[in-house]
Amino acid sequence: MKRVFLFVIALITCTMSVRAQSDMQLSQYFLGMGYYNPAYAGTTGDLNMLGLFRQQWIGMPNAGTSFFVIADMPLKLGSLNNGIGLVVNTESIGLFQFTKVAFQYAYKQKLFGGTLSIGLQGGIYNVGFDGTKIHIPESPDHTPAESDPALPTTSVQAMALDVNAGIYYTHKNFYAGFGATHLTAPEMALGETTNYYIPMGLNLTGGYNIQLRNPLYELQPSVFLKTDMQTFQADITARMVYNKMFNGGLSWRINESVVVLLGATFGRLQVGYAYDFPTTAMLKGSSGSHEVLVRYQLKLKKTKTGKNRHKSVRIL
Repeated sequence: MKRVFLFVIALITCTMSVRAQSDMQLSQYFLGMGYYNPAYAGTTGDLNMLGLFRQQWIGMPNAGTSFFVIADMPLKLGSLNNGIGLVVNTESIGLFQFTKVAFQYAYKQKLFGGTLSIGLQGGIYNVGFDGTKIHIPESPDHTPAESDPALPTTSVQAMALDVNAGIYYTHKNFYAGFGATHLTAPEMALGETTNYYIPMGLNLTGGYNIQLRNPLYELQPSVFLKTDMQTFQADITARMVYNKMFNGGLSWRINESVVVLLGATFGRLQVGYAYDFPTTAMLKGSSGSHEVLVRYQLKLKKTKTGKNRHKSVRIL
């Protein structure tokens, strides 16, 4: 084939119902946890704005490209502590285009010296497929796209309600979270003969901050597990933070890749970069994946510094 659409064609021609894991793959999951778990909303205590771009499988034509923006902040209603958030992401893989817009709410409660959050997310999930770009070689061994009723020959798209939920616990030196995505397991019709099905997914994460003997260094190990009951992904990560400003580390995505992580923090601005080096046969067709992240935290509470205090002229 002149173009690498084999996996797209196989998905559609083998079954009238397309099933795929639809959650983005993030190497810097520890910073973008709000994408997977709505209970994370409002965790930082500030207005948190994050943008992430990922280029999957460099060197392969029509490989995955992902982008998402997330914003969240704490919200106090009377005596209740809450968090709210907004997630917007788009991803293209082959002939598929995925777009999601969702709103998050999290209820927070102090517990055992930390904070327990329970979150819910609701939004719209849109999937599109460009059937005009299907390429099938002309040979006796291949069926033309026009003759296969399972193949859309035009650009089609469908939309459905998508719901996520999760719990997240943070303490001074550690955190843990459990999230469930696509609870409605939406099924969307792409034309008259093909359906696209999004299975429910589960994810689990945890991390611990270890202050070393030298106060300038802090070790931050973490894990992230993700499954849709058909596929499984596990990331084991270790990062070293120097002077709360620079950080670097390694992550191992089991049976898939080794990830190099770099990052820096300048005041309230944080940047991060990840390079995934394949450890499977994918290395024959790709040099790896790149991921770039930018996060900015805007302080919400204004503290009095005393600089504008004035003494009475009668005391001067």
